[in-house]
Amino acid sequence: MADKGGHMGLRAWLANDLAPLALIHPRLRRLLLNCAGAHIGKAGIMHGGTYGGSLSGLRIGDGTYINTGVSLHPTGGISIGANVALGPGVSIFTGTHDIGPATRRAVSPPHFQPVAIGDGCWLGANVVVHPGITIGPGCVIASGSIVTADCAPNGLYAGAPAVRKRELDP
Repeated sequence: MADKGGHMGLRAWLANDLAPLALIHPRLRRLLLNCAGAHIGKAGIMHGGTYGGSLSGLRIGDGTYINTGVSLHPTGGISIGANVALGPGVSIFTGTHDIGPATRRAVSPPHFQPVAIGDGCWLGANVVVHPGITIGPGCVIASGSIVTADCAPNGLYAGAPAVRKRELDP
């Protein structure tokens, strides 16, 4: 669906066809994503990402590094703080569906909840973050973990679902 200016097609093309190309320099990629509606500080964003839905809900802080193949779906709002590291293949979702009858389990319309990732966090490779989650500052989320509940600051979380394994120095 187009926004008021009829630019949804252009914004989607910038975000998902042009920006992910390996030939695009990370600074140009950041500029393209900002032109597509995101609010990105001085972050390093590698190639191969996917950006679903409205990018106007995406905020990424300075010093953050987004590795290859990251999938962000910010329609409900994704806020990623400063100096965060997202490993390859991280997926962050803000939308989900209610469970319906056997004839159609994913009931429409979807509903959305924001995701917030605090400053200094590190999400390892292939982490999945579900809608409505807040990951406190200074957390480490181990590779392959699935985050289904909020994470208190300065903790190491691992597993499916992710649970706090130990405290980290602030």
